[in-house]
Order: sequence, then structure tokens, then C-alpha cells
Amino acid sequence: MSSTSADWRPACLECGDVPELLDEDLTCGPCRIRIHLKDLRMKKTVKFSIERTTEAEVEVELTIPDEFLDEDGELSDEDGFCEWLNDNENEWELAEPIFEEIQGTTALEVLNSY
Repeated sequence: MSSTSADWRPACLECGDVPELLDEDLTCGPCRIRIHLKDLRMKKTVKFSIERTTEAEVEVELTIPDEFLDEDGELSDEDGFCEWLNDNENEWELAEPIFEEIQGTTALEVLNSY
């Protein structure tokens, strides 16, 4: 509490300031608002871009280059063929996934908030 010989007013129990007026619980206006709102936060609409990483299974009909096949015509070098698929995306058309799972989502940039 604050006191002087000319003027004595109680201080806010929350922040210690000595305002002109205190609420009945002996808090100043800003502290009373903060107490009343507590953990409530103002909601805003936020627009932002994200990058989503997914893992999916797809089926496409494709001619496999001979270098990845064994003498029986079976796929023998799966790792090499995967690299070929990544390097030659124009050789195959992405079909609708028969299974898809989101592996992760990352926010990239906030575009707007209002």
C-alpha cells in the first residue's frame, strides 16, 4: 500500500500500482481485465502455407528398363529402379494412390492474419 501525508490510497493487489480507482477486489482496471480474461485469447483467422509429406502406394502399368531385370524378366535391382523412377518422372503418370498416409506437416510461411 502506498501512503503519503496528503493523500492515502490503496495499491492494486495484483500489480502494486496506485490508480485513481480500484475495483471492489482492490485491483486496477488492467489487472481486472487480465484476471477476467485469464487464459482466453482472442481468436484470429490465420492463412499460412504448409508442406505436407506423404507416403503413398500407387499402381501404374510401366515398361521396366532391361537393366533392372534378371534373365527371367523379374525385377532384380529395386534400389536402382527406384532411383530411375525418381529421375524419370515423365516416364510414368502418377495414378490415384491406393493407400496414402501423411508423414508430417510443416508450416512454411504466414501469409495473413485478421
